[in-house]
Amino acid sequence: MQLSKLAEPFKFAATQVAVLLIVLYALVFASVLIYDEPSNVPKNTHGLDLGRAYDALATITSRPRPYNSHANDAVRAYILSRLEPLAAHHGYVTLSNDLTSNVTHVASAGHVVYFEGTNVLLKIDGTEASEDGVLFSCHYDSVSSAPGATDDGMGVVSLLEMAEYLSVPEKRPRRTAIFFFNNGEEDQLNGAHAYFEHPWSNLTSTFINLEGAASGGRPLIFRSTSYGPTHAVLSKSVKHPHATVLTSEAFSLGMIRSATDYEVYARGIKGELPGMQGLDFAFYKNRAYYHTPRDSIAGMGHNGARKALWAMMETVRGAGESLLNDDEPGTDSRPPVYFDLLGRSFVLFTMDAMYATNITLLVLGPLSIIGLIIWVALASKKRSSLEGEPAVHDDPKWRLAVKALLGWERFWIALVFAALIHVVFGVGFVKVNPYIVHSHAYVVLSIFLGLSFLSLVLPLQALHYVLPPTFVSQKLATTLSLYTFTWILVVASAAAMSTHHYGSLYWATFLNIGAWLAAVLELVRAGRRRDPGNEMGTYSFLFTSREEQEVRAEGAVAGRRLVRGVLYEAPGHDDGDAEAGANGAGQHAQGDREEGEVVETEPTEITPLIHQHRRHTEGGGEYLTMDPPEDVKVVGKPADEYGWWIAQVLLLVPATAILLFQLEVLLLNATMHTLVDGSPPRTVYFILALFSTLIFVPITPFAHKLPQTLNIVVAGVVILLLAVSWTVFPFTQQWPFRVYFQQSVELAPSTSVLSLNTAINAYSPLPQVIRAETTLTALEGYVDRYIVPDIPSSRHTNVTCDPKGLRPDLMTCRWETDLLPSPGNDLNVALLASSASSSRTYWLDVHAARLNSTRVLISLRGENTRGCRLYFDRPVTFFYVHQPFDKTIPEPVPYEKMRIQKGYGMPAHGIREARLWSRTWDRTFIVEVGWDTAAEGEIDGEDERLSGRAACEYVEYASAPGGPESGRIPAFEEVKQFLPLWALPTKLTDGLVEVWTRFSA
Repeated sequence: MQLSKLAEPFKFAATQVAVLLIVLYALVFASVLIYDEPSNVPKNTHGLDLGRAYDALATITSRPRPYNSHANDAVRAYILSRLEPLAAHHGYVTLSNDLTSNVTHVASAGHVVYFEGTNVLLKIDGTEASEDGVLFSCHYDSVSSAPGATDDGMGVVSLLEMAEYLSVPEKRPRRTAIFFFNNGEEDQLNGAHAYFEHPWSNLTSTFINLEGAASGGRPLIFRSTSYGPTHAVLSKSVKHPHATVLTSEAFSLGMIRSATDYEVYARGIKGELPGMQGLDFAFYKNRAYYHTPRDSIAGMGHNGARKALWAMMETVRGAGESLLNDDEPGTDSRPPVYFDLLGRSFVLFTMDAMYATNITLLVLGPLSIIGLIIWVALASKKRSSLEGEPAVHDDPKWRLAVKALLGWERFWIALVFAALIHVVFGVGFVKVNPYIVHSHAYVVLSIFLGLSFLSLVLPLQALHYVLPPTFVSQKLATTLSLYTFTWILVVASAAAMSTHHYGSLYWATFLNIGAWLAAVLELVRAGRRRDPGNEMGTYSFLFTSREEQEVRAEGAVAGRRLVRGVLYEAPGHDDGDAEAGANGAGQHAQGDREEGEVVETEPTEITPLIHQHRRHTEGGGEYLTMDPPEDVKVVGKPADEYGWWIAQVLLLVPATAILLFQLEVLLLNATMHTLVDGSPPRTVYFILALFSTLIFVPITPFAHKLPQTLNIVVAGVVILLLAVSWTVFPFTQQWPFRVYFQQSVELAPSTSVLSLNTAINAYSPLPQVIRAETTLTALEGYVDRYIVPDIPSSRHTNVTCDPKGLRPDLMTCRWETDLLPSPGNDLNVALLASSASSSRTYWLDVHAARLNSTRVLISLRGENTRGCRLYFDRPVTFFYVHQPFDKTIPEPVPYEKMRIQKGYGMPAHGIREARLWSRTWDRTFIVEVGWDTAAEGEIDGEDERLSGRAACEYVEYASAPGGPESGRIPAFEEVKQFLPLWALPTKLTDGLVEVWTRFSA
């Protein structure tokens, strides 16, 4: 009795199973969520000055600093002031204030970019001569609508501290370190392109790029090129790694609408410099604040900025020192598979090693399972033959086959049922309240976890009750089905590795290992019992006859003896074990006699006179009973199980749940705020459905034992959360809506024509404003219903909203306004008139002249700006920017002198847009463009003239305080003022305002 009580907690019963699973999943969920937050800053920062870095962050994020702003110049001056003393005090430290690197490249969007760089570089020579230097890169510009604390202020101050740290003689690295503070990243990664025009670009073979794709949190290895640089994260100095190969491959598949300098460094310059091996560290959480005024120190909450900053600094130092000082330079180009465990350890394999592991599992796993199944079948058959006549089944073969399948199909039925449930509720979310995940992400996550639990458990419990399997136990059947499912996943993983070098299904390997070991344990248990069991309280129907089943249904009595005409009950024996006592009593029923020995006696005075029925025992003998055969029902209690199931739960649940829940939380945080950018809501709900189901798949072998009380509680929570999530407004002040702003100002075309007698820098008369238009781009149903009607300037004018907006999958609403911008600068002309049509100022000056039949020279100057654009009505295939000169119109430039960065050349079909960036203010761009006469026939009906639009961009506004030279954008100020509290403004493109006019030549 005492032993029975001690064994009770290990019994395979409802309460015990429920308690263990609840505890395990609670620990997994809590651990992942706790460790998903940045860790506390340690007292000893080992040479990095967090206080100084935090002060620097406050300095450079006091206002937005886009390339086309005077605040950008101030931040650049601050960076120089921090680096100049390092170069002055150490002979092995060199500073490059790069004001000469210019680059022309064709961007991925299909337009050509001319960029004059203002990058800052610091070189710390390594103690050993090597060409395997390490590039540490960040960008110091921000977008016009955000202070850029995360994007990329933290990257800037982290590298400033790293430069201070490594410049100390005791910390001087073995390999050369180049710190690259680039400008213009937000405008087509221009600064990174300019790096390859600098002579130091041939000194580096690996890189670490620091980025911010959201606001705060923990920095993630956004992308990795290969095994070599990723190995640096294994450094003991990286205390809190955060990584998964899934994010890198999501970029490769085009699932993430973003771009970083990583792409330029990894690609290199075709034919000149090979791509480097490296890492992209980036913040990804709280994307609702990305490129908005909330990307600030205050926006990260109390002490949030310090924790996030320290997380970046600590990670960069650990990985950077490893690349700089390890024996291997980090250039191993093999593809990696990597992930972290609760932010405390980092797991890294080469993809070849993971592939070999998968192939081994795919071959050895099934062979071992099949071998064990054969062993169980032979052991069961041997037991049956020892105890009596072999089982004979009177059923037709097809019916026998159907019975044999009962039990094996239920895992797949549950899986299909779960998929259908998720489809139904996923469609429900998309139809009822698709954007609720934006503000109530963890409520939605809880709903999908609850649905997954119920949709897997309820079918298995129902089938167990209605159709209990008779040939095998449900646990054995479901465990083997689960193993088959994971085997299929490993096949998919191996195929992805071999065909596309994708390792994102790494978790399937660990799930398969757990399922394989659980299946092995279940088969070993069945083999020891010499029976696969069933749910009827008897041996498997496959190995027992009807008579044996009936005997077991009556209940086994130890020590039963056979006598002629009488059933004599001998004293029982207590030497049977608990499990055999329920299902294997027949094996011990012979007492102390030899196996197979039959004891007979002569009739005596105790022989009963009532009619008896002859029966067969499980041992093959005969006895008599007064119960008629038709009254015997084959029912009973399955054998008790102790301990085995606990080992199986521990093999299946913890490791798999941690890996999958980490991925689910990461993907949820990365995608929950992308819906306001036009990403389809179904993607987020599909991710939640998939990973939630996979998280609970390991419990399927034990589902039929779970109590109904647990199902009721989970269902109640799901219903309550559904009621909340389908009724509340999806955007809040904490998790705001995002609205894209731009103002367009059209000027009358210039009346002057650039000619051989016209000075290049001559001004045309003041142009007249034809129309000023405000545009807001955001989700349909919100921007048109809730946002635009509350903007004062839209109330008394015609507002048009186009569902096919200026950004994919978003709506653009536009209206005319008399809130005109001013370019700033001392030459600014006050706008005194209230009517836009009578207002004039020096915004831009455009001239165009024909050089020959296929060449046009365009002169474009914007007042108080460094960024302008040209839009062409026909494609051009030649593009050349002349450097400033005093003479008049030059001769056409030979085609072979068109210099575009290799690998980013002019497409054969030409381009229709050119973006121009100057490092100086008020620059006059002199652009020569041309087209191929061979393509003229393709432009049917067009004349020989080249026409288009010339525009300049403006980004400075009053609430982003600047100097007296800063401009003003009252239309943007109006939108900021009258947006609801649950919405924030952001920029649509490079300029908040685009002032343009038409040209023709």
